[in-house]
Amino acid sequence: MKAIYIISTVLSVVFSLTVMANAQSITLIPKWTAQAQFAGYYVAEKMGFYKEEGLDVDIKHPSHSENSFLYLKEEEPQAIITNLSQAFMECLAGKQIVNVMQTSQENSLMLVSHSPLKGVSSLQYKEIAVWNHLSQELLDRIANKYLLRVNWIRFNSGINLFFSKAVDICMVGSYNEFPLLTECGMQIDSAHIMRFADYGYNLPEDGLYVTEQFYKKHPETVQKLVRASIRGWNWAYEHREETLDIVMEQVRRHNIGTNRYHQSKMLDEILRLQIDKNGQRPYRLSREGFDLATDILLPADTQKANNLRYESFVK
Repeated sequence: MKAIYIISTVLSVVFSLTVMANAQSITLIPKWTAQAQFAGYYVAEKMGFYKEEGLDVDIKHPSHSENSFLYLKEEEPQAIITNLSQAFMECLAGKQIVNVMQTSQENSLMLVSHSPLKGVSSLQYKEIAVWNHLSQELLDRIANKYLLRVNWIRFNSGINLFFSKAVDICMVGSYNEFPLLTECGMQIDSAHIMRFADYGYNLPEDGLYVTEQFYKKHPETVQKLVRASIRGWNWAYEHREETLDIVMEQVRRHNIGTNRYHQSKMLDEILRLQIDKNGQRPYRLSREGFDLATDILLPADTQKANNLRYESFVK
């Protein structure tokens, strides 16, 4: 029996090495540094879901100030995680990309103010802190949409700019900076908060993108990546504590200053944002979400806007 066990073990190792040798290598690039926002992808890598699909996935994080699109090359095996709004801006700039998976179904953006906010008009002429990775063109389109005249103040990350009262208002994410404010002891009531989703800007956010050229050449590889990633997110939904263990491994590996409590809050909110209005987690960008993004972000008179179609953008 012992000999049979040893032979079985050896064959299993040989098979695993053969699979790894033949695996398709892909670089997966999140929007920024390691955190629970990308938990499902960490799970898929840690639990071997990618390997079971014949993929060797390398998750490579950019810095806070870098745009993940800087890493996306036409013919290279790469996929990035980014916002729908940013993807649309890149399309306007001529980037040929496709959305192959959509995790976020609801917008997380919020504005937090030191003084009460009474509708969009209360934002006029204020200094509003926004993240560096957001394109100026995107900010201009948001301002034009709501007829705003504001002064955008750029920052990389965190809440110090708002905490020190260096700005009137700060853009925050419901899964990251907003809970961080409360963790720092700041009491914020509803009168000092504006959720973008409540004012018609309920754009889905995180999605998985590849270049159109790479998708056309390797559709089966992309489908395997998506299938394993969905499996990772479903596992994360069912195994919260084990998922947090995996997230904290990534956090420690990349020397990120955070803690398990904050990452737990982030994971809960990220998973909540993945649920659509029907109570489902479809992992697909809906036509309604696409049309809303088109209406808000793309000028109707541009040729690019006229050529951008749901069927060509969503795979």
